[in-house]
Amino acid sequence: MTQTITYHITRYCFITIGAVTAWLQPAFPFLLVCTFAVLLDCISAWQLSRRVKKKYRANDGKFKSRYARRIIDTLLKIYAVILLTYMLDTLVLYDFNLHLPHITAGIFTFVQLWSFLENESSENDRHWARLMQRIMVNKAKRHFDIDIEPEKDNKQP
Repeated sequence: MTQTITYHITRYCFITIGAVTAWLQPAFPFLLVCTFAVLLDCISAWQLSRRVKKKYRANDGKFKSRYARRIIDTLLKIYAVILLTYMLDTLVLYDFNLHLPHITAGIFTFVQLWSFLENESSENDRHWARLMQRIMVNKAKRHFDIDIEPEKDNKQP
């Protein structure tokens, strides 16, 4: 008797999980794109940390577990927002054809790519990086609390 109850409960749980997954499946490509953007940004942040360690000895250049928690929080938030916009697009605003998950994933990916470019151009001596620093912030100063301002001449007029 208990085996059949357990069997039916397990069966209905898997049916429910399969139905929800099938319903949300069109949103998965957006989740994948955003996940890839976050991972790309994380790799570039780690590389920036290594460059700062090499140049200033200001940090240990290692990936910390507290950063992993922030990455997971970011991913969970964007997953929730994309799923919410997908449900809004399909259930509430279906007549308007707004493509809200496309817009949400595009905005988030743009922000992550901007952060990636800031990481790559920070504390980088290449010509393109110096050009990028004219419009982007140097994350080394903000995240590692180091003074990176070029030394200026102390000439009095």
